[in-house]
Amino acid sequence: MFTLYQFILPALVWGMVLWRARSAFVTRSATCLWGFLVTMAIALTTRPTPVEQLIRSISGLPDLSILLKHLTGVAAGYFLLEYVFAIHGCPATNRPARRKVRAALALLAGIALTLIFRFWFQHDPGAPASRVTDAHLGDPSVRTYEGVFYLYLGSSTVMSAKLFWNNRRGVPAGLLRTGVDLMAAGSAVGFLYTLYRVVFLARQHSMPQATGSGRFDFLSELLPVIGILLILTGMTLPPLETVVRYTKDQRSLWLMYPMWSDLVTAVPTVAFGSHLGRTRDLFTFGDRTLDVAHRAFEIRDAALALRDRSPHATPGNPPADDTIESDPARAEATWLHHACHPTSRTGTEHGPVPAVPPRHAGGRTPAEEIVWLLKVAAHYRLLQEAHHQPVGRDTDGSNPAVRPAAAELPGQ
Repeated sequence: MFTLYQFILPALVWGMVLWRARSAFVTRSATCLWGFLVTMAIALTTRPTPVEQLIRSISGLPDLSILLKHLTGVAAGYFLLEYVFAIHGCPATNRPARRKVRAALALLAGIALTLIFRFWFQHDPGAPASRVTDAHLGDPSVRTYEGVFYLYLGSSTVMSAKLFWNNRRGVPAGLLRTGVDLMAAGSAVGFLYTLYRVVFLARQHSMPQATGSGRFDFLSELLPVIGILLILTGMTLPPLETVVRYTKDQRSLWLMYPMWSDLVTAVPTVAFGSHLGRTRDLFTFGDRTLDVAHRAFEIRDAALALRDRSPHATPGNPPADDTIESDPARAEATWLHHACHPTSRTGTEHGPVPAVPPRHAGGRTPAEEIVWLLKVAAHYRLLQEAHHQPVGRDTDGSNPAVRPAAAELPGQ
């Protein structure tokens, strides 16, 4: 726990700060989220012993790091609450007047902590700064200081948890909603930590003059770690969903490319998109969902054009019924491959070529159409691989036409 809290967790949060820095000022919600990460990273960075000793040597105050931690903690609670209000989208809560009130409350909490620390706080050089308040919980100044901090922290975390939970109703199911749930859970853990610390504070009866390191409390260290990790995990899930969708779209484009490329050549009258090449297409970044839909529409338009040009597609000879073929996707792929490569015998080797174009068995929606075309593309890829194999070659690459018959071998 000591290593996690003092070194691993600050490094993780600083990594999130760097990751979100590029989009920090794109929108107000992104700015508030980045502000939360920066202030939380600073608060966690004040806990390691080397940093605490550095602050002590520079300032001359033995426990200034505790004030810095609590001030940045108040700022983190403020930015998290503002982030939820920004994504909540309610005009009433996002009015400039209400935003100024929330900022003023956070500022007042910070000023109160600073004044208590400067003029009333009992500074103890014998106790580590991270636990100086626990060592003097009987001191009225410490109780007041802790009360101000936990009053603001509890208010901000419970409001954040409530708003996150309310926002999940308008979020579609998936990683995005899971991320909102985790951020709500992290905020709720922050409120639970506040309640626990209030009870812990009320039950302690240390003397103001007592010195020492203060009693180590496991839950006081564990609950903030759980809350922060839940919030950080919730932040990473929406971008992860974007990566998953991008990977899925790239895979769909890669699988449809052989069939699409043949149709570009076979049906030049159809308006196809740019022909970058299968490998270069992988290095196209950004949202590719529309590219997948466009490619599916282009394949379907080209297939319809081929059906119109087919000599068998006449009113007296309707398209073949898919019930004849056990796998309609294979029948569609075989017919398309034969239409693009009329001289190829690949179709007859992998099954009969339909005498007439198969009846269209695609989806009724764009998503269903893409799923259908991916099935067709899978069969088309097998036909394409067989089409490019040398004719009359065995699996070892030899040609049986020039191999001597067994009866004609010498010595027979």
